[in-house]
Amino acid sequence: MNLWLSEIAKALNGEIKNFSDDILVSSFSLNSKNVSKNTLFIPLKGSRFDGHDFVEEALQNGAISFISQKEFKNVRVPYVKVKDTLVALQDLASYVRDKLKGLTVIGVTGSVGKTSTKEYIFNVLNYKYKTFKNQGNFNNHIGLPFSILNMPEDTQIAVFEMGMSNFGEISKLSQIAKPDIGVITNIGVAHIENLKSRYNIFLAKSEIQDGMADDGMLIINNDNDILNLHKGELKKRIITIGIENESHFRAKNVQRHQNGFSFEVDNYTYFIESFNFHDIYNSLFAIAVGIILGIDRQLIKEAIRRKERLKRRFEIIQKGSITVIDDTYNASTHSMLSAIDSICEFDGKKILVLGDMLELGEFSEEEHRKVGRYILQKPIDVVICTGKDAFYIFDEAKKKEGSRAYFVSKDECLDVLEREVTSNSTILFKASRGIKLDEIVDEFLKER
Repeated sequence: MNLWLSEIAKALNGEIKNFSDDILVSSFSLNSKNVSKNTLFIPLKGSRFDGHDFVEEALQNGAISFISQKEFKNVRVPYVKVKDTLVALQDLASYVRDKLKGLTVIGVTGSVGKTSTKEYIFNVLNYKYKTFKNQGNFNNHIGLPFSILNMPEDTQIAVFEMGMSNFGEISKLSQIAKPDIGVITNIGVAHIENLKSRYNIFLAKSEIQDGMADDGMLIINNDNDILNLHKGELKKRIITIGIENESHFRAKNVQRHQNGFSFEVDNYTYFIESFNFHDIYNSLFAIAVGIILGIDRQLIKEAIRRKERLKRRFEIIQKGSITVIDDTYNASTHSMLSAIDSICEFDGKKILVLGDMLELGEFSEEEHRKVGRYILQKPIDVVICTGKDAFYIFDEAKKKEGSRAYFVSKDECLDVLEREVTSNSTILFKASRGIKLDEIVDEFLKER
């Protein structure tokens, strides 16, 4: 987005220091090392560092100007003085969003499946429109506005994933991005430590409506018990997707194949190359958005089939006769149960390596025990648990006759795997990202 420095100052109600000639800014950066000659550097003050300490480095690396909440008497370039650079980042993103009158925004939130849903939607829309998406973890109060500022000016549709951990956060993101269509993938127990109940999580996710126009549209998972029960409390026009319950976009005749799932929506057959049953729901959101925005069904079919598999999200790695499933990007109760269901469809010996699900607070023991009790119903041969609260998974899973359960340190996981892995084994690794179970995956693969 090209903006004059004077325009930026006016939008932020800031003061330009050292002003002589106006400057055209074409990119924005939060990292003093990642700048170019037309970049505006935005230093943020964190708990462990202050970006203002790196202003001079940013200028030396080619930044054309910067925003600051501090005075800089020894710099010669013009800069914009503001009260708070984080607020300035968010306000400037909101200003840019308002300038892009022809832009359509899709906002995606939910307890699990946000990233996969975003990717499916992006793939579908990109067949017809110039489409943009926020990358990686750029889904919070810093990453989303930063993504808006660096979005190409010719973007027709933007798909933004929106994350949260407490009340008010989705509301802020929604008021910045102003979605035309909102998506709520489901309501689980992620962040229940802060929000105390699934109904409160529903209320927090529902804040996606706060920045939407009165005629905005909200697409929800009608099979999710909380969304189904409370959808009458939502304020926007509701479109539903589902498999089990009657919905506007309902997958019927679901069939599992060797390399994925096929299903029908309105007598039209779709196929996804995924071993994760939950991806059917994620792709249904894309089908709904695509049809609403005028994408041909044949193109939608091709787009959801070709969606790229994401790193460490049920990523399947073949090592000879051994199958490794790396699902270590994150974990909640819902995604744990879904992943366990999926591994049960594989042939041969089935091994689970499970770590803690974080941010469950007082509900942590019960949610981990729920996973353990679920394993008792499934044809799992070996369960290896590591982490503080994963003990409760182990404590339940050890009751299963004919299977073996271990509670070990991360370092000991490899030793147990060395004993238990045989030819034709499938191993699922899953835990919250903070447990860093991906390190065990990498070490295991290195030894194969």
